[in-house]
Amino acid sequence: MRVNIDEIKDVGLRRSWDVPRETLDEIVAGEPAGFHARGPVHVDASFEKVERRVRLSAHATVKVEVACGRCLTPVTVDVPVDFALAFVPADEYRDDDAERPRDDNGPSAATFDPDAADEETYEGKVIDLDPVLREQILLALPNYPVCREGCKGLCTVCGTNLNEKECGCDRHVPDPRWAGLKDKLQ
Repeated sequence: MRVNIDEIKDVGLRRSWDVPRETLDEIVAGEPAGFHARGPVHVDASFEKVERRVRLSAHATVKVEVACGRCLTPVTVDVPVDFALAFVPADEYRDDDAERPRDDNGPSAATFDPDAADEETYEGKVIDLDPVLREQILLALPNYPVCREGCKGLCTVCGTNLNEKECGCDRHVPDPRWAGLKDKLQ
């Protein structure tokens, strides 16, 4: 999705578009959890222009399927993606990293400027939202998705799903620091 900044008037601009399921699958491909899109994503966005800067506020809900991180049961997750960014013309963007003192090992101070964390640059009259949306979707995905908060997972001995039945295996792992005393007690 591309937006021409000349289309943004004093009252702002609202846009909505759908990201196809195939595109969403390309975005989440390579994620360690193995997410798969369950359908297209509808994105609602509003734009405001202040001089040459553009403020974007957007909302989407991504529906993905993934294996539970504990029991491997497929689970569908609705991931809210809400974000706000400011787009700054590339010629006005100040690069604080270039001004920081350096030593032989790189920058001597932090390289992250919290004031610029929600700023992106653009050139010309058109802002391409595809890379921004991709980044925001990836940031919103859960790190360790589970089917439910109290998921018991799989038995470490026999692999039985402990949410469905208790297997009876001895899953007690003794503390290795006491292993030397075990032989003396028997």
